[in-house]
Order: sequence, then C-alpha cells, then structure tokens
Amino acid sequence: GDNKNFLIELNLENTRHNEIQLIGNGEWCIELGGRDCSLQIHEQKLLEVSLTEEMMESALVEYETAGQIPQAKVMQTDLGLLRSMSKQAEKFGNALKLDSVSTFECIVEGNEHYFMEVNTRIQVEHRVTEMVYKLEFTNPDNPEDKFTVESLVASMLLLKCYGQRLHCPKRIPRFLSGVEARLNAT
Repeated sequence: GDNKNFLIELNLENTRHNEIQLIGNGEWCIELGGRDCSLQIHEQKLLEVSLTEEMMESALVEYETAGQIPQAKVMQTDLGLLRSMSKQAEKFGNALKLDSVSTFECIVEGNEHYFMEVNTRIQVEHRVTEMVYKLEFTNPDNPEDKFTVESLVASMLLLKCYGQRLHCPKRIPRFLSGVEARLNAT
C-alpha cells in the first residue's frame, strides 16, 4: 500500500536452489535442463546435480514398476515442477531476446518455485549441463550439414560468429544426469 513503514516478506523455510540453463541467439531460446545446487556452505555451492526430464521420467518408470507408489508420486511432482520451471525459463529467455548462454535461477519450496534471478553469463557449473546434453546445429551456410557441439563455450562462440543466422539447435541427451562436487577450503 501507501504506507512505506512496513515490509512484508515471504519466509521460505525448506528450500532448494534450482537453475535452468538457457541458450539463445536473440531469435530463439531453448532450455537445457536444470541443476540442483542446494547443498552450499557460506553461500558457496558444494554439489551440483543436473536435473533432466529424461532422468526423472526414467526414475518414475522404475518406481512404478517396483510398486513404489509414494516415491513415484514424488517423482511425478518433481518432474512437473522441472517442466514448469523450464517452460517459464524458455519463455523468459525468448521475451528477453537472449543472445548467449544464461542461467534462470529459482527457489523451490515444496511444489512451488519462485523466480530469483537470471545470470546473463556462463557460470562455472555449466559443465554439469554439458555432461547431460549436447547440441545439434545446422550449418547456416549449408542446411544439409549438421554437427554436434558438446561445449557451451563453443556454442557461445558459434552464436557470436553466426548470430541470428544460426538456427535453433536440437537438444540431444548424452547421459541421464551429471554431478559436480567442489572442494572448498575454510
């Protein structure tokens, strides 16, 4: 309201810190799955775990096959949450006309996610995304020529060289998940 003497904040107790990797050229933007980086100490990430729809779908089938219905329900909820964050991130990147690699960050509590920020730069944990996806590009000079790129830094170079001539790549799964652990001296 008009009274500037009060600040009301939402208190989130049991949260996770999830990120969605984005890449775009100003005309298109796609998401490359997520990362859970909730395990931190002194605001430094200790563990990064990639979150992919493929991984969650596979786990969901395993739980259902084993008759582990409560676990399957949790996985179904988490899969829906990842899909929602990914869709929102991609929409955000398209609206921004994102022309590089960026990270869409959210706080997750229970079955809800809350947008936190977008880092419009590559982050050190991008390697976790590279473990699970590669990109298939079409040569802007020859539509019959396709090639794959496993590095987001190399993809950034392609974006810089070809800009809007570069067509939206196809996301190709490499592995179901990836993990990166960091050692922090304190």
